[in-house]
Amino acid sequence: MKQSNGLYHVSYQVGEWLLHCLKLQFLWFYWVFRYGIFLGIFPATTTIIQAFFNSFQKKERPAALKPWFRTVVKKNFRSANQLGAMQAGLLLFLWLELRISSTFIQNSLIHFFLLLLFISALLISLYLLPVYLRYDLPLLHYFKQAVILMVISIPQTIAMILGILVTTIILTFLPILLVIGFVPFFLFPNSWFSFQAIQRSESLLIKET
Repeated sequence: MKQSNGLYHVSYQVGEWLLHCLKLQFLWFYWVFRYGIFLGIFPATTTIIQAFFNSFQKKERPAALKPWFRTVVKKNFRSANQLGAMQAGLLLFLWLELRISSTFIQNSLIHFFLLLLFISALLISLYLLPVYLRYDLPLLHYFKQAVILMVISIPQTIAMILGILVTTIILTFLPILLVIGFVPFFLFPNSWFSFQAIQRSESLLIKET
């Protein structure tokens, strides 16, 4: 009987979490299109990460998700777009440099160096918005903090990459989940392991002081 109750409790929690992801997905799409796609992607994505951060810290979800989402999107609109545009510009620049290197320069050492920079920039992207949500810093300092976290949190970085790969595999074999919430599903491992990395770095800083 206890086992049945336990199974029911787990099933209920999973269902509740999937419903929460479905709501986050709809709200993400709504605000992305509301702000003209490009200007909406970064604030809406930041808001989903914030929702996950709140559930990790407070073990609770907003009672009224829709007004909460609207408030956080508007609050983060400017800064999230600034960070997102800068990071997107950096990635685009490095990608173009890689294309130029492979097509015209064709120097293996230069190409390897550019590839390393591009991969590093991608990994920094995993930490940039979580760092923004955690700290109140000048704009460029978020990039510095994201770099530091990437360097000192190798296990969490690897776990994030594996989490994204596992999510991709699951969604490939269970495409119905794409409807429920592919955006929250991809952001969840990023949110969880970046949160762990941030907590670990803060614990190390407390020990040093």
